[in-house]
Amino acid sequence: MKNPKRPATIAALIIGLTVGFGLLFDRTTQKAMAAPEAPQNAVVVLEGFSLSGVNFQVSASDSSAGAPTIASGSSLAQALADLLAARFRIQHIDDRLTYTLVR
Repeated sequence: MKNPKRPATIAALIIGLTVGFGLLFDRTTQKAMAAPEAPQNAVVVLEGFSLSGVNFQVSASDSSAGAPTIASGSSLAQALADLLAARFRIQHIDDRLTYTLVR
């Protein structure tokens, strides 16, 4: 004798799994296609140089959104002072006078 509840149970299981996987896929698709979040911290990277051993200048700089831009050729000391006054902190310095500052 066949169990009359068995086909109904199997059908309910198939429907439940289909709906569950559909909801799971829908959430991950929306999250993956969402716009990236804005960075939490403003970042400035400065690279300095000196031709004569004095008067260090900014040779290159890069700034994230919301961070001030520093012009090449400006005083490295003044750029660092301005960024520290603007509540940036030095995150990293390497041996080539490259500074990474984060607020």
